[in-house]
Amino acid sequence: MPTVDTADIAAQLGRASLFTGLSEAQLKRVAAITRTVRLSAGASLFTVGDPADGLYCVSAGVVRIFLDNADGRELTITLCEEGEVIGEVALLDGLSRSANAAALTDVELLFVGRRVFLELFDEEPGLSKAIVLALCERLRLATDKINRAAFLDLRDRLLVLLRELAIVHGHIEPDAAVVDLDLTQGMLAQMLGATREAVNKQLRLLQKEGRIKVEGGRIAVARLRPSPH
Repeated sequence: MPTVDTADIAAQLGRASLFTGLSEAQLKRVAAITRTVRLSAGASLFTVGDPADGLYCVSAGVVRIFLDNADGRELTITLCEEGEVIGEVALLDGLSRSANAAALTDVELLFVGRRVFLELFDEEPGLSKAIVLALCERLRLATDKINRAAFLDLRDRLLVLLRELAIVHGHIEPDAAVVDLDLTQGMLAQMLGATREAVNKQLRLLQKEGRIKVEGGRIAVARLRPSPH
């Protein structure tokens, strides 16, 4: 019989998109080879070039995935929170990590080692199907970001990003979509591939127009009202 801890881990894994297609028995098999990792805000999870030793599932907190270069500039690719999986591509191809990951807040993650995971992967057809679907979703998201970068101006890209952050990492109120994360203008600029100064200018213009309201680390994006006929 599985322990209570294993059952709890299986339930957490089941909330991750990567594992939603697995049965309870399959989830418990993955849970049995899983260990918990805890990091304080700002701590590094892995860096570019590190060996792909396994995948992580976020069970609490937010992890930032980013790239950097020799002169210290950074580009934030995405933010991952509860239920999201990190490192499945490197897990499968065995190549080194292609991006950095660090805790944006205090985080708790579930770690599944590469060797034991691949053994299970060969035995569980449902797991291989789930991973293929997850990778397809990642590809669609990447294509969508390229499309935005090519055809939307910075103002519209910023509004889209703030709405997405509110949906994934915040909450929706009757009159606004609210981003609860304490994000700096520099981090928003990294996620948009723009300068901090350009993002600062757009934030000020959007506030002046009444499209957003900034209070400390809280950003509320006003919901558009239908035009009167």
